[in-house]
Amino acid sequence: MFTINGNGKEVAELFKKFGLNEYESRVYFTLQVSGKTKAGRLWQSAGVPQNKVYHSIQTLSMKGLVEPTSLNPLEVKAKPFLRFANEYMNDKKCSLYEIQEKIDNYRGAVKNNKLVRVVV
Repeated sequence: MFTINGNGKEVAELFKKFGLNEYESRVYFTLQVSGKTKAGRLWQSAGVPQNKVYHSIQTLSMKGLVEPTSLNPLEVKAKPFLRFANEYMNDKKCSLYEIQEKIDNYRGAVKNNKLVRVVV
């Protein structure tokens, strides 16, 4: 795995806060650092088992974080992190508003003496 002043693993850990697993974090970080890379070579620099690289690329692609630059052989590049982070934060913000709306609805029902039962 890439290490910059010994911090490669630390940086990859930060990606986990955005919903990436260990291998996705390593692959995405490596692509951010190295630019477009052939999938067959990515496992070495990312420190990911060779049999997990293609799956990690596929899931990162579904999350909109990487895109192919060539299909035969497969070569991929990372999309800009700040674009991903902004979309992630907007999605979380919408979820928070939905939660607050439900809380407000229940609060209103309680104030109107309606029977409210919360089941978790």
